[in-house]
Amino acid sequence: MAGDKILRVLDTALLFLLAVHAPICTASSRPQMRGVAVSPDGKIIAVTCARGRARFIYKIDIDTGIATRLTDVRTGKESSPAFSADGKLFAYSYVPDGQHQRIIVMNVDGSNPHSLPSSDTANLYSTFAPDSEKIYFGRSQPFPADHLWDIFSVRVDGSNLTQLTREGFYQISAPSPSPDGRSMVIATQGLDTTQQIVVYSLEHPEKPSQVLHPRVPNEASPGPIFGYPNYMPDGKHILFLAASNRRLGYSYDVYRLDLEAGGLEQLTKGNGFASDLKIFADGKTALFLRWHSDWHGTPVRSELYLLDLQTHKLTPFKITGLE
Repeated sequence: MAGDKILRVLDTALLFLLAVHAPICTASSRPQMRGVAVSPDGKIIAVTCARGRARFIYKIDIDTGIATRLTDVRTGKESSPAFSADGKLFAYSYVPDGQHQRIIVMNVDGSNPHSLPSSDTANLYSTFAPDSEKIYFGRSQPFPADHLWDIFSVRVDGSNLTQLTREGFYQISAPSPSPDGRSMVIATQGLDTTQQIVVYSLEHPEKPSQVLHPRVPNEASPGPIFGYPNYMPDGKHILFLAASNRRLGYSYDVYRLDLEAGGLEQLTKGNGFASDLKIFADGKTALFLRWHSDWHGTPVRSELYLLDLQTHKLTPFKITGLE
């Protein structure tokens, strides 16, 4: 019936929002991690640390686990960290107090920061192209259509801003370009379509070149719910999170999809709420956030885990300096 269909769409959209975006920060004195990135040499992890209304990016030494501030701003909100493939540049989203969100690009040492062309809308999910000369990102449309998103590209010097998709998605994930720079994969949901993983040709991004609906065990209902698709370095597989039903809520686990053969491999089981899946450049390790919930079932505290993609071993990563 029409009413049931509308409620199902709204429920699925809400669940996708939780899958793709980290939970809203509560007024806790304990910081939350949300949004992660890993340097191409595998030596630094960048995370957004949120406490109350403050949200700043920290860099974490992979050998020591010690976290230090990456920037020195004292106001506004930072999010969506990203390293360039050559390891020279760093990008993130920034909302100065009372202003609109923009993407900042700087050298990895923090020097030479500059803002890319902004808009009166949200600009999120910056991802560098494999040649490190271009950034792909999500931009929402102007009010009153600010709930609709598309993917844009821009050169790191701010020139050649280009809208790639023109579909007005209700939700999107960060774009993940293929290693050869010819395609990108994103998770999308439309106002009247279910969640899906979509591959676009970056040469002809007008329409998807491939639409994927992997069926995971005990698929979430209503669903499906996918998040954080990543091209693997071989360009033949995609790593992503997908939700399954469980007795209390959902479990977001890591899956590897073979794009050619269609084979699907489950790499984790029983994560509970998880988010922010990323892959190390060597393709041997992934990392993601696992969340602990309060008695309402709301995710309130996150921990970083490393996943060995060969043995499937999960290892908690201890961090100091965020407190």
